[in-house]
Amino acid sequence: MAELCEKCTTPLDDAGHCVTCEADAEGLALVTRSGYASVREMMSLLEVEGLGPEMEKVPPARPEERAHPLWNLYVPRDEAPRAVEFLRRDWAELLEDPEAAAAAARGQAGVDLDQGGDLTCPACGHVFAVRGGEEAECPECGLGLGAPSNAAPDESQS
Repeated sequence: MAELCEKCTTPLDDAGHCVTCEADAEGLALVTRSGYASVREMMSLLEVEGLGPEMEKVPPARPEERAHPLWNLYVPRDEAPRAVEFLRRDWAELLEDPEAAAAAARGQAGVDLDQGGDLTCPACGHVFAVRGGEEAECPECGLGLGAPSNAAPDESQS
């Protein structure tokens, strides 16, 4: 597990720097941290509103974040209240929708392809079986769920 910043708990990069604290020192305020697609969509919405958002990849804290990194979304500090209010209004309907909440929970849960068995597609909620150690694709919506871990077994345990 990666070392975390003592101030904001962001995973530190290889040089021991915190990208979130460095952005703060440059006058940027963190709006949210999420997957690329979500952050990119919010960034586009904020740009349309005339704001100056920026996004930055966060160093991985867990092994699964190497393949699916998290991203920080920032705006200039003086734009932060306006950005947060705009995004709250824009996403308010989704936050109250039980189906959207269930989809968000599926997306955060992740999948373990090495384990095999029944998986729930994070995108559409379809449940299907996979064999451990094989690539998986949802038969309902076609979402590619990636490949299993290809880490070499620990030879010291042989």
